[in-house]
Amino acid sequence: LQSIDIEETLIEASRTVSKDSKLFSLLCSWVKVHGDYVHISKLLKKVSKLGKNDPARIWIRALCVFAQTQGLHKWSPGIKKRPQPTYLYNEKVSKSAIQLKGAVPEFKKYDFIIPKESIRIREDDALTSKELSSQNLQYKNRLLFGASWRADIVTAIQQGATNPHSISKIIGCSYEPAHRVYNEYKIASGL
Repeated sequence: LQSIDIEETLIEASRTVSKDSKLFSLLCSWVKVHGDYVHISKLLKKVSKLGKNDPARIWIRALCVFAQTQGLHKWSPGIKKRPQPTYLYNEKVSKSAIQLKGAVPEFKKYDFIIPKESIRIREDDALTSKELSSQNLQYKNRLLFGASWRADIVTAIQQGATNPHSISKIIGCSYEPAHRVYNEYKIASGL
């Protein structure tokens, strides 16, 4: 099993939304299927460390708005009103489409200007939980433990991390939970 970091993948994909707006629909489809298994505090911590002009800062916030519209309220801390309007497509195309169909009100409220019907949510575009858990160790552990530092710490141990300090550096958590879960894992594993 691989363990590609879910939050890092969301950030990397979000960086390219401004170059390929269709990717936003794919991200929204993925969040609709798997949004419960995203570790939001970890995601927002990573976003806070990005450069001010990193496009991922914008599109992760828009993804948070989408997640909240789907009833995933734990994403709410990531929602912030934009200082100026942000368009999914270029401004001219967006304004023309909005004149015909209007804007998506849930996004417009936070100054994300997205024409209605421009986001296509297709759950079939995302792997099922069974498929993803068979390919990604981190996701599998999140199914077992929830989207938490514990799941990621266990994943790091299963991938060969040998001490709490290295675990905290690898996954970005503080030393205390890495130390506690590492010791609990050793006890449970009979090590």
